[in-house]
Amino acid sequence: MKKKTKEKSGSIKSRWIKQILVVTTVALFLIMCILLYSVSARYYNAAEVTIRARVSKTIDTFFTYYNNGDEDLFFKGASDYIESFQYKDIMEVWVLDKKGNPIISSSGFRIPEGGEYTDYNLALNSESNTAVAQLKTSTGEPITALSYVLRDEKGEQYGAVRYLISMEEMFVQLTYLWLIIILCFILILTMITLSGQYFVSSIVNPVVTICKTTGEIAKGNFNVRIKNDYYNDEIGDLCNSINYMASQLSEIDKMKNEFISTVSHEIRTPLTAIMGWGETLKRAENNPELTDKGIDIILEETTRLSSMVEELLDFSRIQNDSIKLIITEIEILNVINQVSDIYKKKAEERDINLTVTSAVDEVFVFGDADKIRQVFINILDNAIKYTPQGGEVKIIVERNQKYVKIVFSDNGCGISADDIAHVKEKFYKANNTVRGTGIGLAVADEIVKKHGGEINIKSTYSEGTDVEIILPLGTKGDLNE
Repeated sequence: MKKKTKEKSGSIKSRWIKQILVVTTVALFLIMCILLYSVSARYYNAAEVTIRARVSKTIDTFFTYYNNGDEDLFFKGASDYIESFQYKDIMEVWVLDKKGNPIISSSGFRIPEGGEYTDYNLALNSESNTAVAQLKTSTGEPITALSYVLRDEKGEQYGAVRYLISMEEMFVQLTYLWLIIILCFILILTMITLSGQYFVSSIVNPVVTICKTTGEIAKGNFNVRIKNDYYNDEIGDLCNSINYMASQLSEIDKMKNEFISTVSHEIRTPLTAIMGWGETLKRAENNPELTDKGIDIILEETTRLSSMVEELLDFSRIQNDSIKLIITEIEILNVINQVSDIYKKKAEERDINLTVTSAVDEVFVFGDADKIRQVFINILDNAIKYTPQGGEVKIIVERNQKYVKIVFSDNGCGISADDIAHVKEKFYKANNTVRGTGIGLAVADEIVKKHGGEINIKSTYSEGTDVEIILPLGTKGDLNE
């Protein structure tokens, strides 16, 4: 059982990792990448916008005056342009000759050889004579560079102006932002993982406990319970349901054991009588009176056994929902009188006054006559069993336009308030000192329900009991629906 529980808990965790954590991690990673790309692109775009905003549209007009093929004059023009450039504090300006070699820089320092000139090469082939590129200098410094190619009226290139913004400080800021974003990603993922682990554990741990408890219940230990002090949710409801199921199974198991004991005793008593009288009759010689008495007792006990077996069979059919009703029209008063006649002698032997009272002469219902008779026999037998010598049992019949009510009333020992709610349950016996299997009333209740009626029990302890049987005055078709 333990091995099975571990596999189940591991399975839940693995499903959570595959279905939730992995998906969440991938989603967060994609969001992080998009965010990093957006921030980086925003910084690079800001640098490009800055350069383009500072490039004067009159640059061609300015250099046209210095374009007569004289290199010294062009150098002077380049010096004048750089001298008049207003944004030397935020970017560096180079002027290139017609071969693409830098001749002067706004920094005032010698321009190092090498480095990338991608922007210049792109601008040579651009219709706008302009191009921007993200590059590195010969010293490895990251820059954003824009080249503007100078052309004469014939379209011949005679020089270029190159603007450069250092991205080093931006890269530092960008790096900080990247670190913050990555740390946020790690923090969020850690929180999701920890909270997910806690949530999964809050499900797995009670499930493990539930599996262990249900395993014990499956082995027949109905006294185990799940401690449910922490779960006020669906898990708690499940724990409460399992605890309730265990308590109900415990009660049913107890009643089942009592039922087996009771049935064994009930069967053994008539069998003992039959065997005893059989042996007596075998030894009897020419004693007609003793023979008649023995045969009567054997027949009586055999009938008792037959009734008990029939009751058990009906109970089995009800449990399997296979009980069949043979529907005919029944005159209820005739059935009541037949049952009353059966028990009249027994009532007289115990000095019990048995009476039948009806407000009508005839009452017809549709139902199974044998099953209805069985219900009446069961109720009347109980009434006489629990009524003391010299008591009274009444059968009262009433009818209205919708139903007939048969009340079996006695002034016997009654039923306690604790027992009355359970007396119609299978195997339940309110009084174990009186013979009976404890299923007769449960069978009677199911039979009446199948006829569309109901049994109601009212009782006062030590004063008596009223059992009401209510049957509808319907049609044969109503019971077949």
